[in-house]
Amino acid sequence: MFTTKDKIKKIGRLKKRSDFICVQQSGHKWVAKGMVVEILPQENGGVRYGLTVSKKVSKLAVTRNRIKRRLRAVACDVLPDYVGLNLDIVLIGRQTTQDRDYQDLCQDLRWCLKKMGIHPKDRQA
Repeated sequence: MFTTKDKIKKIGRLKKRSDFICVQQSGHKWVAKGMVVEILPQENGGVRYGLTVSKKVSKLAVTRNRIKRRLRAVACDVLPDYVGLNLDIVLIGRQTTQDRDYQDLCQDLRWCLKKMGIHPKDRQA
């Protein structure tokens, strides 16, 4: 059985604040019930993703961390289909993220990417 690290081996992470700001200022945004997705096409570098949850969502760090864990799991399941593309993706948690069904969260991410014109690599041939 694959572990989480095996699934996202080829997917990088956005960790610097400057990367998040660049995606926010220059990228495209789509809002779903369970999350907000921001993307920025890149010249190279493959798929990288970052997670953020504002204190406006919850003052409790425990709640924000739980939302981030759920978003990380969604990214592990959905983003490997997009590995061949050069994208920076930021997933922003919402209040509804913590209570929304996991399959619905996965579908939200796929739906947002589809609405922004991003299709899985195997379908782009």
